[in-house]
Amino acid sequence: MKKALILGTNAGQADIIDYLNNTGWETHSCGHKRIGPGCDLAHYFHLVDTLNKNEVKKLAKKIQADIVYSISSDTAITTATYVSEEMELPTLLGTKIIDLFNNKNQFREFLNQNDIGHVHYTTVSGDNPSFSWEIFPCVVKPTDSQGQRGVTLIEDENQLLDAVNKAIEVSISKTAIIEEYLEGEEFSVNVIVEGGKVIINEFSDRLVFGNDTFGLPKGHQIPALTINEEQKEIVNTYILKIVEKLNIVNGVMYLQLKLKNGIPKIIEIAPRLDGCHIWRLIKHVRGFDLREYVINILTNVPNKKITVNKNDFKAGVLEFHHIESNEKFETSKLKIHSNPVYNEFRYSDGEDIVPINGKLEVVGYYIYNL
Repeated sequence: MKKALILGTNAGQADIIDYLNNTGWETHSCGHKRIGPGCDLAHYFHLVDTLNKNEVKKLAKKIQADIVYSISSDTAITTATYVSEEMELPTLLGTKIIDLFNNKNQFREFLNQNDIGHVHYTTVSGDNPSFSWEIFPCVVKPTDSQGQRGVTLIEDENQLLDAVNKAIEVSISKTAIIEEYLEGEEFSVNVIVEGGKVIINEFSDRLVFGNDTFGLPKGHQIPALTINEEQKEIVNTYILKIVEKLNIVNGVMYLQLKLKNGIPKIIEIAPRLDGCHIWRLIKHVRGFDLREYVINILTNVPNKKITVNKNDFKAGVLEFHHIESNEKFETSKLKIHSNPVYNEFRYSDGEDIVPINGKLEVVGYYIYNL
């Protein structure tokens, strides 16, 4: 039986573990704590920190893993790729590309140099905190953390220094990036590259809250209604240029973008499947499973061509269940859709909610037809 080591045990990792369980794999998960659905869902759980590359490598060797992989986590996919390269196991995007995507200032410089939606930015180091910036509003981020940790929308100069210090404190490399604020509609693209060709690029609207909970998504919608065909072609040109410039043969990318004055601009690219369970929405409305495509590429199984008739496409929405941080989970606090096609809770009534972003915590999600 083929063996998979999945790094991390959160709800995103549970998705890929569940797929592997149902397709004949022996699954192993690991994490620094026994917490999350991936612990019990996998056939075996190992108390190994996913950030510790050497310990993960020892574990992969011990269990004789055929693949080491992760979704929904930038840090975990970094370790998974490093270990896979060291053990000569299959990988998708290599370490150099993943490091580029995860380093926000190097990534922005790559995009600007290659004329992929130019965005003004500057970087600030904790070792040399002097900087000059005059564009407002702007966004301050750590250069190397995932999600919304340390990300702040700044309206004027009086707020800037505190936000920079906050981002540097969160950053692993103690470096922050300041970018012009991209005001406009948000959307995402899940991209899969096989044999140097883009075989999937699925657009979805990214539904967001207001500035009080800046950057946090409410959900996703397919088809994407915020962008027209001409704007999609611009994004497709971006994707093809990225694949060409980085010489991507096989890979998966999750692009987050905004329309600024009608022009698509890339916010960031994650070198993995998204952490928002969009694969399930895509499977519902389009009929194919991104997890299947990724595992097939990893195991050298040619993927079937997608032949879904556009006239048969459904329209659907994925929305998250949210509860404020540091509260207990109670279903009575949630908006329950009257007719969901899928619903999932991550907690049971009375359980403490683990704080992730310190604002609104995702405690589940549901999908419904439009």
